[in-house]
Amino acid sequence: MRRTLRLALALLTVLPLAPKEALPEEFRRSTAFFPLAGYALGLPLSLLALLPLPEGLFAALALALLLGLTGFLHLDGLLDAADALLGARPREERLRLLKDPHLGAFAFGVGGVYLLLLWQALALVRDPLFLLLLPGFARFAILPFLNRYPLLHPGMAGLIRGGPVLPPLLLALPFPLLYPGPALLALLAAWGVAHLAARRLGGVNGDVLGAMIALSELGGLVGYALWRSLSG
Repeated sequence: MRRTLRLALALLTVLPLAPKEALPEEFRRSTAFFPLAGYALGLPLSLLALLPLPEGLFAALALALLLGLTGFLHLDGLLDAADALLGARPREERLRLLKDPHLGAFAFGVGGVYLLLLWQALALVRDPLFLLLLPGFARFAILPFLNRYPLLHPGMAGLIRGGPVLPPLLLALPFPLLYPGPALLALLAAWGVAHLAARRLGGVNGDVLGAMIALSELGGLVGYALWRSLSG
């Protein structure tokens, strides 16, 4: 259990906790702790929300924490997936772009809009409990779709595919119970990326999973900000 928890933290954060010579079964079991890895990312955000900072400065610092503590891993996946999924081109060209380390126009455009929306949404969200729970739910949200859609090729996505679903569901459950609207938008965002990848690429991979997490978090934040604006 300790090894799989360390592995989950190593896969989803910059914390150097990966056990040596992890077995394939340990990678699969590590998904049980994906929400806990998300809570480890959400804790600094929730503590930051308690400080008397201006909205803009808080949002910038929260954005830096969220991206930095993940090693920009999910943002990188979002940028790679944007070039491959958007635009009109044949599937073979999409798959080539997914492997290309260079960024195209869609990556720059999507990345800019994503960061702008993320910053603005964070400026409107100062609920410490929400900020603690959202990253955990976003990392659970990829698991049902990872197990449903085909894989593009063996890789990290293949190593974690087929892991337990019930334990991470229970760990992530507080978020949809407390914030059902944002949770629904977060889940729909993850599904939308997975569905588009399955249609245009033929399946999902690590970059697609990163894009799913990034947009799931953004969907939850935007949903919360809209709810507060409409109810206020």
